[in-house]
Amino acid sequence: MSAAQTHFLHKFLNYRTLFVLLILLYIVKVLSIGEGDFSVYYGAAHDIRQGKSIYFVDYPVGNDKCSYSYPPFFAMLLIPFTTLPLRIADALWLILNLVLLFRIFRLVGYFLEINTTLNPKNHRLWVFLTLLFTTRFILYNFDMSQTTFVLLWGCLESLHLAVKNRLVWSGLILATVISIKLLPLVMLPYFFYRTFFKAGVWSLGFLILLNLTPSVFYGFEGYLQVVNQWKSVINPTNTEFVLEENNVMESAHSLSAFVPALLTDAVTRYDMRRNIAVLPYEKVILWLTLAQLFFIGLTLFFLKTKPFIAITSKKRLFYEVSYLMLIVPLIFPHQQKYAFVLLLPAVAFISFYILEKKQEGIVSKNIIILMVIVWLLTTASTDGIIGQELYQYGQYFKLITWGTMLLIVPLWMCGFGFKKNFKPEIFKQ
Repeated sequence: MSAAQTHFLHKFLNYRTLFVLLILLYIVKVLSIGEGDFSVYYGAAHDIRQGKSIYFVDYPVGNDKCSYSYPPFFAMLLIPFTTLPLRIADALWLILNLVLLFRIFRLVGYFLEINTTLNPKNHRLWVFLTLLFTTRFILYNFDMSQTTFVLLWGCLESLHLAVKNRLVWSGLILATVISIKLLPLVMLPYFFYRTFFKAGVWSLGFLILLNLTPSVFYGFEGYLQVVNQWKSVINPTNTEFVLEENNVMESAHSLSAFVPALLTDAVTRYDMRRNIAVLPYEKVILWLTLAQLFFIGLTLFFLKTKPFIAITSKKRLFYEVSYLMLIVPLIFPHQQKYAFVLLLPAVAFISFYILEKKQEGIVSKNIIILMVIVWLLTTASTDGIIGQELYQYGQYFKLITWGTMLLIVPLWMCGFGFKKNFKPEIFKQ
């Protein structure tokens, strides 16, 4: 074999190429089953183009049916896909998600300055560790043709553009992903907190503009009716969102499913109790609200500074946003396993911290032990590793939620390094 052929084979078999090939094969498998949620988005896009209502409508998903619950803007955004057959449109959507996943890793690398901090061996190990902790949730997103990659990309890209002082584009991208699904809304107050005022104002302006555009298909009064229907669908006080366990939503792992699992006996399986108390509805709601406020309040603990102080350290910015992304699937109701791909920034930061310390000859023993436990709870609890029976127990006891909350501890421990190593220049604007 010639040197040129050897070089080509080495390039072809590098980990990026192998990862892409594996994901493309997985996409083929997903398309052959045809049970992802893209068919719901596709059906809603068809209906909005014709000026029909897109809420309280059952759209086919494989052998089942599901209703559309996203903002009207997202259905309008997907109208170009309706010019294609469903399977081709779904394939393009999944390939777009794969492209955005790679872009997410590039953005993470930009904020952490991976190329200049880690040597090539540790760089590859960083990629491996990040994927080791998140592949389960990455595959769930491909399984369900979900939007989480788009949302995570939008949050990181908008922050990247804000740092680069491209404030209009930053505001536009953030407004777009908020208009697709409300989860990135946590970035808007963060922009103002970190003095990206112009980007935040542009985002607010684009939010208004983008969410008015579907009125082209309904007229203004008809569009207001559609918006009211959407609000009633996502109303956080709806019973299915407040106490998700009442509806046997074992696939949900947000606090609105976790807290009722601890404080009610509405669901008992396998002759095993998981609740620590049985409280009336009003008290469960109170404890749920307090739990959500607790994790929101912890944000200030991770920010470490007063409001309206800008920081120039990209690592510090990424560290703070990592916590915001981590709590999103906890504090928002009805979050299922695919939403926990939002743990990726936190996992990437902790993996980077461990490897950076390793290069300095320091072993982060306590953090590594905690991360092993997190991996066992969040990733190893999948049926592909522990089997279907143990997987059902993991669902029942909300192991993913426990693991996500535990992940906060090593992330917090990594924050100690800012005082010694990162030394961000802090200034008031």
